[in-house]
Amino acid sequence: MARPLSFDRDHAVDAAMRTFWRNGLHATSAEDLCRATGLGRGSLYNTFGGKDALFVECLGSYLDKTRARGENILGDSERDVLERISVLLNGMVTEEVQRQRDDAPLGCLGVNTIAELSNDPDHADAVRMINEDTAARLRLLAEVLRLGQAAGEITDEVSAEGLAAFVNAAIAGLRISSQRGASSRGLKDIVASTIRALAP
Repeated sequence: MARPLSFDRDHAVDAAMRTFWRNGLHATSAEDLCRATGLGRGSLYNTFGGKDALFVECLGSYLDKTRARGENILGDSERDVLERISVLLNGMVTEEVQRQRDDAPLGCLGVNTIAELSNDPDHADAVRMINEDTAARLRLLAEVLRLGQAAGEITDEVSAEGLAAFVNAAIAGLRISSQRGASSRGLKDIVASTIRALAP
């Protein structure tokens, strides 16, 4: 079956990504993906090479977009470091609350994928992608937090690498708490507690 004339690869990847995000890889069928993308089964496989290959493309797109957004916020030298972390975390709260209202997928596709596939040797490539992405995020966080420590804006009682791991854990906690139905107030409390812990 030929692809529809209106086919847009980026749109199809985005639609498939939301489907995987909501259902997980294993629970998403080819039929689910055809409905989401508007492609027939033959077109889906001819274009993306199958469900697993499409998932890897969706995951890569998701990780690239979320990492770029974080890099923009954390690299904003017009703000002090504590404010950058606050903007990053509060932005996630805003996203999660809006997704709850829109009945959109909640949490983080990366976190969900690790929970689903971490012990699945057939999907080691996806897990490796997430691990590499996480390592890059931790390096960036540590670099920024080190700047904050040097300026006296961030506690130096813990290493920058340790604080980066702490902030990353807070991010994962925000995403998972949202999936479990945490309120906006509850999510904001997580952010406030994280910021207090980082302060000198």
